[in-house]
Amino acid sequence: MMKIDFTEKIIGREKYFRSAVIALVVEKSDEKYFLFEKRARGVRQGGDISFPGGKIEEGETSLEAALRECKEEIGIDNVCVKGKIGTLVIPSGIMVEAFLGVIEDEKLTELELNRDEVEECFMVPVDFFKKNPPRIEKLEVETKPYYYENGEKYVFPAVELKLPKMYHSPWKSSPREVYIYIYEDRVIWGLTAEIIKEAIEYL
Repeated sequence: MMKIDFTEKIIGREKYFRSAVIALVVEKSDEKYFLFEKRARGVRQGGDISFPGGKIEEGETSLEAALRECKEEIGIDNVCVKGKIGTLVIPSGIMVEAFLGVIEDEKLTELELNRDEVEECFMVPVDFFKKNPPRIEKLEVETKPYYYENGEKYVFPAVELKLPKMYHSPWKSSPREVYIYIYEDRVIWGLTAEIIKEAIEYL
């Protein structure tokens, strides 16, 4: 029997849509701020607030992907990477590897938004998140034993495989918690809020 490696692994990671983000912290005088972007309306999840990031391309590491996306989306490079916050797997089949990076206030002069992807950037004091716990709501995820591709419906063979009847029609999992932060008129939620909640433990 081969020796088992007991370091943490994500089983089936090759099946997920793999992406990476970098939570950018701006050091300004004696304060720290998270730098956020609001996604352009024409892109996936348009209008959402997020950190710079995107798909991990073939041949690059997750950190390389996060830094590349940061440069492509908002024009910032030479980020001081402090470490990896963690890996987040969400029910929609997406795996996000999150990193923590720091830039000096002067770097903000280099901001150059890719308007095809980013509508605007803004900052929120890190202390806001430390002093204001997130609002917690719940979402229910439904699994459907079929999917559509190119206009054609494909059915999971639950009947053919003689699986229990619960798998012959859509079934629901237990509701899951989602975090929501509201800063002024901006709603920061979902995986970005999850990453914030974890990141502030390091700040």
